[in-house]
Amino acid sequence: MKKTFVRLTVALAFAASGAALAASIAEGFDRVLPGDWRSMLLKAKRAYEGKRYDEAFAAFQRTACAGDKESQSALGRMYLLGQGAPRDDLTGYAWLKVAAEVNQRGYHAIVEKIEAAMTPEQRRIADVEARRLIDNYGLRATNMSCNLAATQGGHILDSVVCAPREDGPNLLLKRCVAEVR
Repeated sequence: MKKTFVRLTVALAFAASGAALAASIAEGFDRVLPGDWRSMLLKAKRAYEGKRYDEAFAAFQRTACAGDKESQSALGRMYLLGQGAPRDDLTGYAWLKVAAEVNQRGYHAIVEKIEAAMTPEQRRIADVEARRLIDNYGLRATNMSCNLAATQGGHILDSVVCAPREDGPNLLLKRCVAEVR
């Protein structure tokens, strides 16, 4: 009887710790089906291609918060160009800096060009904002896994493909925090 009670107590403790771990991982995340994730990305790209910038901005903002690097780059460019949101060079740079967490030459090149045009004071302010966004939406914060891929089926790795963390049949997508810009 004592052994059974001890085994049951240990089993319940492991179950409780597993549930607590799963809850802490999922806090601040939405669970979505893989097809819904792909639809979000496609909706954002199609809206942008169709010059429906308000719609594209909202869609890219959601997928950028989730940690998708192409979406973060697109959101940064939209801020720089004033597409779907008022022009904001500081926030545009900061989102591009988040996208540049991955080693993709295009992302790094645009960040370097912007940095070269900044004064030291502008750079200091912009890097504070970039650090805040990385802390909220970078790879570590979103549990996103990103890899370089070839879009034309060749050997040149020219795009970034990101995959959210799986939770059973669902994917975990980081939510935007209230003060996202």
